[in-house]
Amino acid sequence: MAAMNISPEIISLIDEIKNDKTHGASQLARQAVDVLKVAAEHSQADSVEQFLLEQKAVGERLMSARPAMAPVFNIVNRLLGIIAEKSAEMDLDSIRCLTISKSDELTSNSLQAVAQIAEHGLGLIDDGDIIMTHSYSSTVVAALKEAFTKHRNIEVITTKSGPGRTGERIAQQLGLHGIPVTFIDDAAMGLYISTVNKVMVGADRVCADAKVVNGIGTYQLALAAKIASVPFYVLCETLKFDSRLRGDEVDLEEKDPSEVVEPGKLPPEVRVKNPYFDVTPLELVTGIVTENGLLAPEGVISYLVKQPAKDS
Repeated sequence: MAAMNISPEIISLIDEIKNDKTHGASQLARQAVDVLKVAAEHSQADSVEQFLLEQKAVGERLMSARPAMAPVFNIVNRLLGIIAEKSAEMDLDSIRCLTISKSDELTSNSLQAVAQIAEHGLGLIDDGDIIMTHSYSSTVVAALKEAFTKHRNIEVITTKSGPGRTGERIAQQLGLHGIPVTFIDDAAMGLYISTVNKVMVGADRVCADAKVVNGIGTYQLALAAKIASVPFYVLCETLKFDSRLRGDEVDLEEKDPSEVVEPGKLPPEVRVKNPYFDVTPLELVTGIVTENGLLAPEGVISYLVKQPAKDS
């Protein structure tokens, strides 16, 4: 019944996140918390209880919009938890103001984490490096821009990055920044892997079993890097660590088959699949760079063990 309180405008904003094919998980998490802020600003609730029900309904819809992306769940769940905890001691105007201010704070914290990761990532990048990346990550883009700005003579090879073609966004942003970029099809990653010094990718989730969920094709790139003895780094804020689900329990978000092949091109007996994410085992990862620094594989497991499981 609470879901009926969600306005069409808010539903439209949630659908933008659900259908987004170009932005990374951190950006969509910040966008999600901004939806809660907008809902608070335009709330028609006449009591604290009704306001909390509205926020919960919007939050639940947001958390289910992108099930593979842990930071969307985590940031929304964090904000809902803060306002629920404080609600007993506040009136309606106060809880509305708290929701708005805390949403801004969470967004600021996420942006600060990305900046810190870029600084930590700088220490992994040597002058003259050729770095391969795959699947759009605002964090990886920030790190590569930071390295180039700090006079690292780097080059980047980016893949098309699956049917969603988020690699084009990477190439455009890095190219406009002046970084030499080579754009390749995903099928060519194995051919080019021996020419690079390291791989840097983002993540949409670090699972309870320490497996990494990221854009489809990341697993193949990690395998190729392992065989070629190329270091494989994941850059992501701890907001993406999620002890609720193992890698084999994550919804990998099947998308429209028409992105893979034009409708009617194949016989109707042929099934076309279009998963947007895959799962990379931690043993293929050299390390995960967070806002707190570089975590070796054993450090990732230790962090997850200490992280309390959240309600799903």
